[in-house]
Amino acid sequence: MSGRWPLVLFLVFVTHLPFFAWRWHATRERRYAATTLTFALLVITYGLALFAPQLHVGDTPLFAIVRVFAWLSAVVSIALLIRHHVLRLRGSGA
Repeated sequence: MSGRWPLVLFLVFVTHLPFFAWRWHATRERRYAATTLTFALLVITYGLALFAPQLHVGDTPLFAIVRVFAWLSAVVSIALLIRHHVLRLRGSGA
């Protein structure tokens, strides 16, 4: 990763992580747990890319491996968000 975007994204993810961790702690909802995990994995991904790009597993940079898990966590997070809104809409009679 090169340029300014990795640093910008790292800072964005670092600032969002505490909020979603707090929301998860306050509500104990799985959707916030998944979002917190996603942001934590993204912080690790961009932290590795920025500060330890030389770390590899075989020929693959470690940040690229962690990024796959961040994507999977994001998919779960989005699915839980959709489920939450579908159930909320069904419950409201809309």
